Amino acid sequence: MSRDMCADVKMEEGYMRMSVEYNNDESKKKIQAAIGVIEKKMQLFPSVIRRAINDTAGNFSIEFECEGMGREAGEFCEALMHELGISKCSI
Repeated sequence: MSRDMCADVKMEEGYMRMSVEYNNDESKKKIQAAIGVIEKKMQLFPSVIRRAINDTAGNFSIEFECEGMGREAGEFCEALMHELGISKCSI
């Protein structure tokens, strides 16, 4: 069974990725809209990839190349989690 509204973060030197999972259309739309809100608010535009597992479940990967912008990437992820009501993520 897929997870819903669960986030995890992967970091390497110069790279950070946050993935947020969904298992229904409502959560998918909520994540997509929240990414747009945070992009507009912060004027920061990471690479966003949506992966489908099946017709209702999948995840969004928000990817940053952190050369000189590590703090902004972290702030983006925190703002996105707050917008989605996610209180913690796995690292």
